[in-house]
Amino acid sequence: MKQQFMALMLVTAGMFAQDIYRGGSIDARQHGYEHGYRDGYEYGRDVRARGAALDFRTDAYRHADEGYRPYLGSREAYQDGYRAGYQNGAEDSFKGNSTRLEEIYRLRDRGFDPDTTREDSSVGIYRDRRYGYEDVAADIGYRDGLSAGLKDFRERHSYRPQEHDAYKDADRGYDKAFGKKDDYKRVYRQAYEKGYRDGYGR
Repeated sequence: MKQQFMALMLVTAGMFAQDIYRGGSIDARQHGYEHGYRDGYEYGRDVRARGAALDFRTDAYRHADEGYRPYLGSREAYQDGYRAGYQNGAEDSFKGNSTRLEEIYRLRDRGFDPDTTREDSSVGIYRDRRYGYEDVAADIGYRDGLSAGLKDFRERHSYRPQEHDAYKDADRGYDKAFGKKDDYKRVYRQAYEKGYRDGYGR
């Protein structure tokens, strides 16, 4: 009985460890990796467009604290993850590889369309961890945009981030505790467009 209980706890812990929006010190590195990969992917694409040589050791890479907040946990763990993600993102984009973010965010496992699904299961976790509205809007907006960009690219639609209902509404994940909805929408749309661009491949 004890062995079964321990096995169940290990499985539960494993599932919990795979959740990328938990907050807290144990996953500060994962959160840093996500932010770093996104920033590195943007940087690599810019370098490739300019025809320059790739050197991922930029100021952003060295500082490795973009997007860090104390409630995420250890700064050192976040920075470690950020640098690893930044390098991978920059190299992927520079080489013309498709983004790994679909795998990182497990978008195919999420099982919903941001244009038709209003709820986001991560909102309660954000609230419990006392995330600021900018972090919530940026995370959810980016993921939603990435999902829409990937879908439009696969279905050979034109580049159309602003035509999606999720972009127009721009309030998925919003909670009154975050403050003014217009501020939330502004950050959400900015992040959505970045995510869409990375998903679509431009």
